Amino acid sequence: MAKARPITGLDPLAPTGRNARIMVRERLADMYSYASYAASPDNIQGLHDLRIAAKRVRYTLEVFEDFLPETSKAFVEELARLQDELGTLHDSEVMLALLRLSLHETIGEKPEMPRSTNRKALLSPEMASAILEPAPVSTLSAKGRQGLTSFLRKQEQRRVQAYEAFRQHWQELEQRHFREELLAMLEQNGADGEGSDTSSSQ
Repeated sequence: MAKARPITGLDPLAPTGRNARIMVRERLADMYSYASYAASPDNIQGLHDLRIAAKRVRYTLEVFEDFLPETSKAFVEELARLQDELGTLHDSEVMLALLRLSLHETIGEKPEMPRSTNRKALLSPEMASAILEPAPVSTLSAKGRQGLTSFLRKQEQRRVQAYEAFRQHWQELEQRHFREELLAMLEQNGADGEGSDTSSSQ
């Protein structure tokens, strides 16, 4: 999982709004450190890390919404949508890993994996055991394996669709300069009057 970098420059005596803005900026920088993975559909871990980083930005905005401009809520909505899209993509990856494992592992074949893919974090040993032990594929009929294979192909299509939905949204955010918009919002005055002078506090 993506590790959040420590936040420096916080002042316990400063207004909450000032510290909130510092935290949002740092979490946003974390998120965009994974931005290159948006164009890498096979990099499962990178996309998952991007989702976790986006979630941290969203939660920071939500926690401090009373000290930020009202317009911060629109950014929360965009980040929630991005988080959901990447979550759907990750769920698809887990399902595909389970299906490939079920179809191949117990009969001595190596599961098919897309290139440049890191799946270490997808399946725990316990999950793999739970899939394989109760009903190993070797006990399935040819028709049963055919059915699982058909289901696998449908899930592969859904995975492609999930990635395309995320990728299109990400491109829209890039075209409207989402990061710059969010940073500009932080310069506006919030409920506690903090705003344009906060950039000098870092």
